Amino acid sequence: MMSNYIFEEVSSRYITENGEQVRLVNYRGKDEQTIPNTVLNIDGSFTMPVKDFFEAGVSGNLSEVIRDKVVERIVGNKNTEETVDAE
Repeated sequence: MMSNYIFEEVSSRYITENGEQVRLVNYRGKDEQTIPNTVLNIDGSFTMPVKDFFEAGVSGNLSEVIRDKVVERIVGNKNTEETVDAE
């Protein structure tokens, strides 16, 4: 479903959430391949632990972390039965 999307961090900053410092990651996902002459963007943000953010950056897999967060949000968390209505 999201295989043609390329995700990248647009910006990020420190915020305090529940008394802890975390990283707010703003991202953009682009699909330029599925429909010719059309670009479909997904923009959003999420928080993650500072340590995880920097580890993803050092290992070069921040794009995959962002993709995982987006897919998790779209299909919902199976533990909470939360899903996004596609209507």
